[in-house]
Amino acid sequence: MIDDKIHIHPNSPVHFEHWCGHEGCTKWGSFGKERHGETEWRCMEHLASDYWDRRPAARH
Repeated sequence: MIDDKIHIHPNSPVHFEHWCGHEGCTKWGSFGKERHGETEWRCMEHLASDYWDRRPAARH
């Protein structure tokens, strides 16, 4: 039996570029963390020390 009520849509054609935010780095930013309402993206080499903390980061 075919259910004609199910609509299958293709994936959204949106692609986001997340490059490492460390100055001078050109690697892909795989790790994002929200800071002050904006997501900061970093590669593994430049990952912030508080990335794995569950608490919000306190940067001054």
